[in-house]
Amino acid sequence: MPLLNTNSSSYRVPILLTSLTTRTLCLLGLLSILICLNIYFVCAIVLPSFTSTQPSPPLEPPSQPYIPPYYGVPSQRIPLSQRKFTSQAIDDYLHHKSKTMTDKDLVTLLNNCFPNTLDTTIEWYDLDFPHTFLITGDIPAMWIRDSTNQILPYLPFANQDDRLKALILGVLKTQAEYLYYDPYANAFLRPWYATAMVQDKAAPLHGRIRDRVIPQYDSQYVWESKYELDSLAHFFQLGNDYIKATGDTSGVFGNILWIKTVRRIFQVIHDQQKGTWETEQQQQQQKYVRPTKPPHPLASNVTHARRRDAPLPLPLAQGYRFTRMTDRPTETLGANGLGGVSKRCGLVKSAFRPSDDATTFPYLIPANAHLSAQLKKLSQHIRTTTTLVAHDNTALHDIATEAQFLGDTIHQAIYTHAIVHHPTYGEILAYEIDCYGGYLLMDDANTPSLLSLPLLGFINDDDALYQRTRRFILSPANPWYFSGTFGHGVGGPHTGYAMIWPISLLVQIQTATDEDEVRQCLDTLKQLAMVTNGWMVESFHKDHPDAFTRPWFSWANGLLGATLASVDLRFPHLL
Repeated sequence: MPLLNTNSSSYRVPILLTSLTTRTLCLLGLLSILICLNIYFVCAIVLPSFTSTQPSPPLEPPSQPYIPPYYGVPSQRIPLSQRKFTSQAIDDYLHHKSKTMTDKDLVTLLNNCFPNTLDTTIEWYDLDFPHTFLITGDIPAMWIRDSTNQILPYLPFANQDDRLKALILGVLKTQAEYLYYDPYANAFLRPWYATAMVQDKAAPLHGRIRDRVIPQYDSQYVWESKYELDSLAHFFQLGNDYIKATGDTSGVFGNILWIKTVRRIFQVIHDQQKGTWETEQQQQQQKYVRPTKPPHPLASNVTHARRRDAPLPLPLAQGYRFTRMTDRPTETLGANGLGGVSKRCGLVKSAFRPSDDATTFPYLIPANAHLSAQLKKLSQHIRTTTTLVAHDNTALHDIATEAQFLGDTIHQAIYTHAIVHHPTYGEILAYEIDCYGGYLLMDDANTPSLLSLPLLGFINDDDALYQRTRRFILSPANPWYFSGTFGHGVGGPHTGYAMIWPISLLVQIQTATDEDEVRQCLDTLKQLAMVTNGWMVESFHKDHPDAFTRPWFSWANGLLGATLASVDLRFPHLL
């Protein structure tokens, strides 16, 4: 047989095809692997770099609950046997808050301060009458402004405690008695009917006997006659807030003396809307009599104060003047007792501020704002009362009309004349103006203040004008804002340089929207209480809190309770 010829073409073709097929398959496999790797590279690396979707950030751990610092504020509420007035509703509230509040320092402060007015300042009351006489604390007199602020924090509990409700109404009725006698006076002594109803063998107290005032008061009734517009606004506020809290319109509108008092207050408002020279010219035509030094009270009939007969109301025809022999310019008025010169513009003059210091320019804007808001509220209360007292519906309707007119007039005048431009803060409210173009940029700790305007019902706390004004007040641009190593806040001329008032910090808390601001102010007050024996005081030094004034100041104590109630509504976790 012939040998196999491997070089022949018939055998070379199959072998070549087999070799080509193997190599092709390998190449195809490698190509497939490369394609898969490229697809993975594009999908996993390239495409994510071009997409805008970012991976979700890791969840933050839940925030830790606020743990307030504890300083050990001392408990100072006086024993039950020594308290001047007790309210079961207030005691139940304190007991409840003591169990629910986690900040034990604030619990102690609340128990010390909130009942302080009831515990220590109710000097006389008759719940059947009803009338109430309370003092400011370490001064044995009843201020219209202070007594309103001292008693207001208890209004939310009035319908839970009939005795407390009568006590509050008694404050309003006593204020009406006082202001009917002298609507220009700011502070009064124990009323004539109260003296007759108690066994008081001590010699009666007397008010300022050397001040030369028109109208001239009897110092057996009046402690001091500094005309402060906010006193009238606070009188209206107590009535308005009492009606809102209790629904008892007859207790206010059914009081004939209240109606007579409001009429005399309206007379004062209209007189104090006049310009200075307008008043001077009018009084010269009326044969104005220069105020003279009053007789010493011991020369008068002191037994008159022990009768139930009310003194005759003082004449108001000659307006108001005040002079005092003093080395402090804030304690007297210039221009022969008239005070700063002003032009009629719809606003109402105020001879003195809520601090009892004389005004620089007569139109005190916070007091006008306060009065405007309260007059409009009064008008609304009267108009919405479905059943007016039958004996004097016409008089009440007239009061409502006049109150609305005056409230609107004052409101418009503030926005027309009291907004000024500050180079840093822009358009803000001035503290005082004269409507001749003069204005004073500042704020004082005492309310009504510019800082407290939302609390007075005049403006919303988120209003841009208020927010700009607030930033100015809480800055070095306000000459009475102090910042020290211990505290930061507003003071005033009454206590002078570097002295901050707790009242201003409490108002700052109530008008703050920032939690950190509230927390910082609360912490300052807690540390302050460590050196003031557990109480709020009038003022303290910005660097040295142990330098403070008036350790017994009921208004500030009551305001702390109201402020904590405000914090409880807005930032409950801080308590």
